[in-house]
Order: sequence, then C-alpha cells, then structure tokens
Amino acid sequence: MEKLFIVGGGTLCQRDERRDEGVCESVDAGRRRDGAPRPVEGSTEMSEDGAYLVVVDYEDERERKRAEYLLDNWEDGTIESLDGMSRVVRDVDIDELYDQLAAKVPEEELSAYELNRVDTEATQVQATIDETFDGVEAERVEWAMESIMKKRKAVDQGSTTDGESLWAVYTKKGRAEIQYDIREREQNTVRLHVVIDGFGEAPEFLREFIEEEIGYMIA
Repeated sequence: MEKLFIVGGGTLCQRDERRDEGVCESVDAGRRRDGAPRPVEGSTEMSEDGAYLVVVDYEDERERKRAEYLLDNWEDGTIESLDGMSRVVRDVDIDELYDQLAAKVPEEELSAYELNRVDTEATQVQATIDETFDGVEAERVEWAMESIMKKRKAVDQGSTTDGESLWAVYTKKGRAEIQYDIREREQNTVRLHVVIDGFGEAPEFLREFIEEEIGYMIA
C-alpha cells in the first residue's frame, strides 16, 4: 500500500510510467494511526464518491499547458493543487516516518493518506470519411490532404503496414491519429478513405474540418 504524506492539504493526479498511461489513485481520508478520522485545517472535504490523486507526466510545455487548462477549467466537482509539501512513499515504516515528521512540524499540519489504484482507461473514439471524386486526379487529392495536415500542424508518422499515410494531430478538442488512403478507380474517379482515432471530441471535430476543407480544395 502506498502512502501520501501532505504537509498542508489538497488533491492531485498520478500517471503510471510503467504502463505509459494516465491512472488515478483513490485517496482515503487522512486518519490518525488509531484509525480515527483526523480533520486537517485547510484540507479538502471528501465527497461521497471519494477524492482522487491524479498526476500527469508530460513530454513538453505544450502538453503541460493542455492538461493544466483542462484541470483548471473542469466544471464538475472540485479540483485543487496541493498546498505545502507532498511525497508518495513506499516500503517504509509508516509509523516511524509519521513520528519523525510530527517531531519536525506541528501534527495538525501533517496528513497521511492511503492510495489504492483505480483501474481506469480512456475511451477511444473513431470517425471516418469516405469520399469519391469524379474527374479528379489522385495527385490533387493527395495535395489537398497534405495541405490540410500542414494547416493543422500535424506530425507525419510515416505510413501504416497497409501503406496508408499516418499523422498525429493535437487540437484544443484533444489529440488524434489520422490515417488516409487514396486510390484511383475506373472511369476517372478517386476514392478517399480517412480514419481518425482519438479521444474526446477530437475525432469528430477533425472529421468535420477535413470534410469542409477538402470541399473547398476539390470543388
């Protein structure tokens, strides 16, 4: 069992680096070592559903800002940053550590929480586009799609095992991967097939964006 020590009070979220995905931990209310609840001045009151510890790792400043913006503007419940100093501790004598900390700071400023992993996984969403263009060369459709990807500042990920173009896109609605295939057919027609995999509103947002843009470029 992991422990979270907080000098002060608050909430945060955690990411499991071993699984390379966001995870949450449930947080049991701060208690004395005899098991009795111990209110802490300035601490957040637990809701009926409990509180959660959420930590987000990020690779660059853009990812940090996107996550921070979402957390700062979340409308439901209460999301707060931790006050004071906090540490997640493992494989220690919790009573001894608590005693040593209580000797350094007033006990009313010290909280200890137990952490239990919450098995959660983000829901992936998919959107698709199937368009057929008459009297248009495949090169023009390829040019249009590449122009759209550049407009969205998408990152070229190469191609899939099936030879489809693969791009990574970040939007204010979330992140997504776009793969598309362009094939010439008989009677001078070209088929465009696009698959957008992502999270939240991003796939549908990108589907509408691509359909609108390609309509302008290939009229």
